Amino acid sequence: MTAEGSAPQLTLVAGSKSRSEASPSAIQIEGFSAYYGKNCIISDLSLIIPDKGVTCLLGPSGTGKSTLLRWLNRINEDTENASFAGRIKILGRDVMRDYPDVTELRREIGMVFQQPCVFPCSIYDNMLMGLRNFKLSKSETRNIIETSLKQAALWDEVANRLEAPATSLSLGQQQRLCIARALALKPKVLLFDEPTASIDPISSRVIEDLVMSLSENISIVMVTHNIAQTKRIADHVVFMCDGKIVEQGSRSHMFSLATCDKTRTYITEEFCDC
Repeated sequence: MTAEGSAPQLTLVAGSKSRSEASPSAIQIEGFSAYYGKNCIISDLSLIIPDKGVTCLLGPSGTGKSTLLRWLNRINEDTENASFAGRIKILGRDVMRDYPDVTELRREIGMVFQQPCVFPCSIYDNMLMGLRNFKLSKSETRNIIETSLKQAALWDEVANRLEAPATSLSLGQQQRLCIARALALKPKVLLFDEPTASIDPISSRVIEDLVMSLSENISIVMVTHNIAQTKRIADHVVFMCDGKIVEQGSRSHMFSLATCDKTRTYITEEFCDC
């Protein structure tokens, strides 16, 4: 399925300083291309993502942002006609070669999708899903679940109804439950694919605050089409168009000093002619 490509040097935006220069990297992507059949979705992309902070992937629909996230978590490897070339390293380990057990990879790099994905069982049993393979006592399990729900700013709302169906929660609460379920495994990287696109503005702000809080200790990679949201939460912004990185840099650089016309047009008008 894979083909080892050359590893071109990452070129940073002139006049900007990436967080990856100041801190160790969580993800290294080198010469990465992704395909569905013969259709190239991402072309020769190289990117370094630091081990802390929020990296927002910004750009028009169909430019490969979600596809990139799905390869980081190996979701696409079972997709018919999907293939890639190049290399992805997570925490210094090759995603394909050094993680023979995809479950191990997904413990270290969790993913939250656009639509909340809760199971048709209780809130408590939803939290148990990722913990079943661990030898934990009931008290240890309870502590992990409580801590994770607190981290996801959900504990106060569900503490007295953990046996209630997860589907009885609002969409915003369901999304935070999905985040808590991922946090229970103590991931070092969290991937968010438009996590606030289907929920109300108040719940969106709660999740934004949560993302910023979590990013103090782990790496967050977030796909978003919301430019105002990017301004609020991003440490580093990667603007993608037509399967390639057009420009990247710190939030202050991208929203004040962007050098590419396409970047400035998209950021100010939410339009791209690529």
